[in-house]
Amino acid sequence: YGAPGVEFMGLHEENNTVMQIHFIPDQCQLVTLLDDNSLHLWSLKQHSGASELREEYRFTLKGPPGSPPSATQITAVLPHSSREVLYLGTESGNIFVVELPSFRVLEDKTITSEAVLQRVPEDYCNRRSCELVEALREHPKNSDQILIGYSRGLIVLWDLQNNKVTHHFLGSQQLENLYWQRDGSKFVSCHYDGSYTQWPVSSDNRQPEPLENLVPYGHAFWRNLKLVSDHREQTGLKNPNLNQTKAHQKNPPKTKPKNLSLEALSCHSSRLCKQSGLVFGCVFSPSLLSSSPGSFAVPPRSLSSSLQVLVMELNDEDAEHVVDHAEADLLQDQEGYRWKGHEKLKTRDGPVRFEAGFQPFVLVQCQPPAVVTSLALHSEWKLVAFGTSHGFGLFDHQQKRLVFVKCTLHPSDQLALEGPLSRVKSLKKSLRQSFRRIRRSRVSSRKRRGGSGNASEVQEANAKFDQETLQEMELAPVQRKIEARSAEDSFTGFVRTLYFADTFLRDSSRHCPSLWAGTNGGTVYAFCLRVPPAERRMDEPVRAEQAKEIQLMHRAPVVSILVLDGRGTPLPEPLEVAHDLSKSPDMQGSHQLLVVSEEQLKVFTLPKVSSKLKLKLTALEGCRVRKVTVANFGSCKTDDYSENDLAVLTNLGDIQIISLPFLKLQIRYPCIRKEDVSGIASCVFTKYGQGFYLISPSEFERFSLSTKWLVEPRCVVD
Repeated sequence: YGAPGVEFMGLHEENNTVMQIHFIPDQCQLVTLLDDNSLHLWSLKQHSGASELREEYRFTLKGPPGSPPSATQITAVLPHSSREVLYLGTESGNIFVVELPSFRVLEDKTITSEAVLQRVPEDYCNRRSCELVEALREHPKNSDQILIGYSRGLIVLWDLQNNKVTHHFLGSQQLENLYWQRDGSKFVSCHYDGSYTQWPVSSDNRQPEPLENLVPYGHAFWRNLKLVSDHREQTGLKNPNLNQTKAHQKNPPKTKPKNLSLEALSCHSSRLCKQSGLVFGCVFSPSLLSSSPGSFAVPPRSLSSSLQVLVMELNDEDAEHVVDHAEADLLQDQEGYRWKGHEKLKTRDGPVRFEAGFQPFVLVQCQPPAVVTSLALHSEWKLVAFGTSHGFGLFDHQQKRLVFVKCTLHPSDQLALEGPLSRVKSLKKSLRQSFRRIRRSRVSSRKRRGGSGNASEVQEANAKFDQETLQEMELAPVQRKIEARSAEDSFTGFVRTLYFADTFLRDSSRHCPSLWAGTNGGTVYAFCLRVPPAERRMDEPVRAEQAKEIQLMHRAPVVSILVLDGRGTPLPEPLEVAHDLSKSPDMQGSHQLLVVSEEQLKVFTLPKVSSKLKLKLTALEGCRVRKVTVANFGSCKTDDYSENDLAVLTNLGDIQIISLPFLKLQIRYPCIRKEDVSGIASCVFTKYGQGFYLISPSEFERFSLSTKWLVEPRCVVD
């Protein structure tokens, strides 16, 4: 499992929440527990050439007549490795045993809380009852023993053959979960107060080894990797939980962990962010993660967060090295600009030891330290481009040298210098400017009609118009005619997209590497790049020179930039071409430039950059472009035919398929509700016409635009 395209789906007849899922060991079966306390057994069965999940049995645990519902309310499920029985822990503290696949209750096998307490010290029993069963875990080396954890903190090792407790472990904190070390010599308990404890399982020593933490853990698992203590020594913390408090940072616990490798599933920060709890000595969430799309090999990755860009490379071994550091001054000491936001993060001095995986080797910090808004990586040229609300730059990560920076700020755009809080001011300013544009449009249309009136009539008309406009904004906020935006609009220098291309930029006879950037104010910048050949790559610098600057008439934000080759096909990913996964681009015919703004799609000729054709979306459809990607649509009948089209997601939630290079609307699909702003913002596409978007903070919806690649899973398990 886990390979691309391996997917199975089952649907309960009941409209209830799925609380737990457990695989039956070594069987194509799993058990689900719903919130109505029902158990369901699912099997993978072949049907019409594919495997599908089918519900085989359903079962509800019932107690003796007159017993309360809590007596049989299931709280923990353990499928035994024998594949013959399930152990069901309940709120009453009793553990019932049911036979598979019939779900017949084996009453003589029931483990009662009374039987467990017979081997527990009397003073502990008097202070605490067992309460509900929180966790059940089979011994990894002895299937005749199971670990039972009760919510009040009591943990016992139960002998299934002799029906008795062989070991007991007296915890004092509310239990959340348990997990074994692979050799069965130790286990870890996780507790509600955030602590987790290592317990040795031996006849002479059952004293706990407490490991402190701060945030409650619901689940944990044991990993045979590096030690948590290594992280603590290097970071001054790394307690592995990333949610530190100031008090904890100032006064770290004296108890250090033993040889324990533990990863808490409740810590949502990614491993890349941890590699970054090491470069800065603090932890933060990534705002943008970019890699070469569709890359099957492993080029370096670029991770940007708030004010810095980390370039990482894959290493299958742990390594210790110094992370090189460079600074990019996007304002270039221009007069009249003063940053009012936060300061840049401070980096660690000296070498840092990193886990195997993606390891940072160079850091680029932007000044001013604003949010990194766009990122592009070219693994063949060893270049990374980055953009902020102030401008963009190019960095050579092989020579670890800044190639150039370009400031895109408009002289009047002071909001971009005020940090994150300026967004509120920007919204107010944008509303005012929208009303002004609407009024200008109203006045200009009246002038064209030759109409005039006295002051009172004009005032009354304006008041009526403002009321109508507000109603229209509430009912249909996206429908408006394209009106030219002022260069003084907020955040016009905000860099929305960056794009590398090998194309004809200076003349039609020679192609060269190039970098393209699109801004929030409808400006497109193009730079010619000179990348030295491989044999002189470390000796000669990469050079860049601005070759073109395009200003869209209506100054709409640029969402995407693409170059089409001589066949009208988007340039493929260089890494895929190098490994024969994509056809080489046609460098004989003339290339074309496609600029996608929020309001229209426009094709220009290259290298002259003259307008060739365009498709207006906002003016004709009353919608704005939110996401766009090139998708390859293959035929469902033959493998010999496929075509590349644009998949465009609008703020109305529909997806439009537009042909290349002629920009003809092929079809429109309603996909996401237009009120679902977060769903539209989170939507991503695959290169073969599938997509995903969030329908809640923890659920995503999958869809397909292609008849060849259907959402329906078509997998087979022998």
